[in-house]
Amino acid sequence: TRKISRAVARISLGLQDSLSLGNLESRRDWGFAGDYVEAMWRMLQQDAPDDYVVATGETHSIRELLDVAFGRVGISDWSGFVRQDPRFFRPAEVDVLVGDSSKAREVLGWKPRVGFEELVAMMVDADVATETESAARDGLAAPAGRAGAARPAGPTVVDQPRGGSDRSGVRS
Repeated sequence: TRKISRAVARISLGLQDSLSLGNLESRRDWGFAGDYVEAMWRMLQQDAPDDYVVATGETHSIRELLDVAFGRVGISDWSGFVRQDPRFFRPAEVDVLVGDSSKAREVLGWKPRVGFEELVAMMVDADVATETESAARDGLAAPAGRAGAARPAGPTVVDQPRGGSDRSGVRS
C-alpha cells in the first residue's frame, strides 16, 4: 500500500515515471492504524482477555486503490504510469482478504471511523508532503509536477494529533 501511495506522490511531482505492480484485481481489507489502536485499547478495558478480529469488513481492489490515489493528485487516467509485471504476481496469493469484526463491534462497541477513500487520501497527502520536503532538502528545485496533476480541494493531512478528539489526522 505504501509502495503505491509513495509512487503516486513521486509521479505527481515528476520525480518518478512509473510504478510496477502485480495483480490489480486482488482485494484487501484496508483500515486506519489509529482505528485499530482504539480497538486494542477497548480490548484492554475488558474484564477478561479474549480474541477479536479487527477489520473494516470491506474489500477494495488494487485497481480501486490506484483510482483513488491517482485521483487525489488529479490524475484520472493512470494507465500510462502503472505497469503489470509478472515478477510481482504471487502464485500462492489469496485473491480476497477480508476480516469479520462483528464480535469486536458487538462486544467492544468498536467500529472503524476512517473510510477507504479518506485513508488513501491521508497516505497520498503525507507522501506528497514527504517527497516535496525531501526534494527541497536534497537541493532539487521544487518539483513542478505533471500536467493535470493539480491537487484537488479536500482534506489536508496535518501532524498526527497527540490526544485531541480528531484522531484521523485530517483537517477539513
